[in-house]
Amino acid sequence: MQLRLASSKRMRGEERRRQILDAALSILLDEGIAALRTEKIARKVGLSPGGIFRHYPSKKAILTALAQDLMTHLEATLPAFSAEEAPLDWVEAFVRSRVRTLREAPGVRLLFAPEFEKILPEHTKHELRASLKATWQALLQALIAGQAKGEIRADVPAEELAAAIAALIQAQNTLALAHLEKEGEGADWVWRTIRDLVEERRPVAAD
Repeated sequence: MQLRLASSKRMRGEERRRQILDAALSILLDEGIAALRTEKIARKVGLSPGGIFRHYPSKKAILTALAQDLMTHLEATLPAFSAEEAPLDWVEAFVRSRVRTLREAPGVRLLFAPEFEKILPEHTKHELRASLKATWQALLQALIAGQAKGEIRADVPAEELAAAIAALIQAQNTLALAHLEKEGEGADWVWRTIRDLVEERRPVAAD
């Protein structure tokens, strides 16, 4: 009986912490960073102003937990890359996964906002920069491998192609968030645009 009660209490604590993070994210997305205050988060989840500190010791602890949660979503969009895999297939998997995640979990876009990074504790800033750097390096690796295999155009440096891919993904995300995307746009449209940009063009054989 005591073990069951302890397990139930732990589960309630985990659920409450999840509620707190969801409330903080909702405030950030709907009202902006300046509106994020612990008393407002507490009201959203039905706690007293001081009750929130039973679950997180400070606002910085909430921000750290939220950023780490969002980074988990972001890192899940980065498929593993093997030497045997076609690099262009990896780029497609990455693009589709990243676009889908940004649409389905819009909070992830906070990770790309300088004003959000600015309010994070220093150690969390380092974690975020490392996470974003890992994405950049994986994309570069795939593009360079694709150039070596003749799948991806080599007349443009891989760094420039990577920057263009990131810009196109972010542009689609911005359109989706503003409800300005046209019918038929989405992961398919972004991938077709990127494929046309990066794919090596084979010369057409003369008759």
